[in-house]
Amino acid sequence: MPVATNAFKQYLKSEPNMKMGSNAAVNRFIKEGISTYLDLADFDKASLDILAKNAHRTVPAVEADAAAGIIAEPAVPGTVISTVSMVRIATACEAVKYYVATGRVPDGTSMHYANVLVNFKVDYEAFKELKKQDAPDVPDVKDNDGDRKIIKWLPIFFDCMSRKYGVKGPVAYVLRENVEVPDVADDPLLLNSYYGMSGSLQGELLARLPHGDALYRSDNKTVYMCIEKACRGTSVESTVKAYSRSQDGRGAYMALRDHHAGDSKYRAILKARTNLLTNIKWNARQNSLEKHVSNHRQAHEDLQDCSTHITVSVAGQPQRVEWLLDSISSQDPTLQATIGLIRSDVNNMRNDFEKAAAALIEVDPYSKARRPHTNKSSAQISAIDFASGRGGSGVDLRWHTPLEFKALSHEQRDDLVSWQKTPEGKATLAKSRESAGFGRKRSKGGSGGGSNGKRKQHDGKQNPDKQKKWLKRFAKKPEGLKHIMSLLADRAEGEKETNALISALTSATINSAAPAQAPAPAISSVNAKHNGSATVTTLNSILKNGGK
Repeated sequence: MPVATNAFKQYLKSEPNMKMGSNAAVNRFIKEGISTYLDLADFDKASLDILAKNAHRTVPAVEADAAAGIIAEPAVPGTVISTVSMVRIATACEAVKYYVATGRVPDGTSMHYANVLVNFKVDYEAFKELKKQDAPDVPDVKDNDGDRKIIKWLPIFFDCMSRKYGVKGPVAYVLRENVEVPDVADDPLLLNSYYGMSGSLQGELLARLPHGDALYRSDNKTVYMCIEKACRGTSVESTVKAYSRSQDGRGAYMALRDHHAGDSKYRAILKARTNLLTNIKWNARQNSLEKHVSNHRQAHEDLQDCSTHITVSVAGQPQRVEWLLDSISSQDPTLQATIGLIRSDVNNMRNDFEKAAAALIEVDPYSKARRPHTNKSSAQISAIDFASGRGGSGVDLRWHTPLEFKALSHEQRDDLVSWQKTPEGKATLAKSRESAGFGRKRSKGGSGGGSNGKRKQHDGKQNPDKQKKWLKRFAKKPEGLKHIMSLLADRAEGEKETNALISALTSATINSAAPAQAPAPAISSVNAKHNGSATVTTLNSILKNGGK
């Protein structure tokens, strides 16, 4: 019969531990071959079920046989081992395997059920559920991240390996900094805990699973395959290929870190980010102030990251605000006034980067120039269509009269001219001018109208009579009626301009082949835009006459 110490027998029998309750149950249990804590590592759920069944049967006595070296043993009567005892024994078996894997020797303190194993059971069950889940997808290395591609990729890859499991635990243990497992004397178990300074079950596996055995070689190969896939087709693929023959995942990982995320890379990043913070200016022409602030924020975060690898003096809040203010070269009055408030430390903005940034972004002239005017109505006329939609500045991509063109902002003019130079723009422009009656005829005597044979230049100025004649002629065309309605809905900024257009229109007699139907929803939408009965009445009249 296996010999067990009295301490181990008491462990099996006592209420706070395995709770077998009787000497008969303890003796029968020991007779199955479990006489030390380490013996529990040989059992799994299936073998424990067999043990529970065998315990019902009596083990017959053994007669001594000196010649054969057999010592006499008394019979061991069969007994029932309770379910609660078997559940606790199953937990103890998993705990022993865990301790052995992490290089620790189980004893009465670390195996105490009420103090230690009850918590181990909860965490170990959660650990087993995690192992059943699908591993996260490994991110690819992105060359467009420039000098930070491996710096950004390494921590994400390590996190993915922390959720990818081998036989013993997360395969990220292959990538830990120190190969050697810490000595138990330097990393003892915490009081009433099953882990040391790592602070958790998974942390203990990452820190203490050994390198060098057969299971490590399998996990190392798994890591290599993930790295090779992530780097395939990138500028760092050659670094990984050097480890393809041995399929050394740890070697490939360390090579990527040393060659592409070493101190030299961090110094280059430090130089680039410092240059951005101190020399790059923002003039409100090329991008928004919010993007500029975001660049400053990201540069500060990069410097903080560099400080964990090389010696870097990371600026505090006041210096960050000062750099941001110095980088703004726009002379917009509202923006300059806000800068003055920040320098005066209103609301403690000079000492708080985020407060200062929020105040500046609120008055960003770049964004204000691109916002739709709030006094423009969102009313839509179903009969109006645009040849090619609208540009990024909000300008209608169509032909504009000289007066209309002069009323556009510089950005809208640039947007319109760029569109007019495209093949689509040229075709649409010619068609629109012809439909509007602005095509020019050449005189017989030269290439343009006039006695001298030169084309008469239009200076954009028209007297009221000429403008009224043009509107009469223009309104008779179906395209002209659409264009006028578009002006009323989208271009009239004030009652004065609206009334001027209405006055000119009402004097015209429109008898053209306009659209046969003028839908009522168009009228109500224009009424919602102008909030005036005179406008609605006049538009109704235009639509009635146009429909004849």
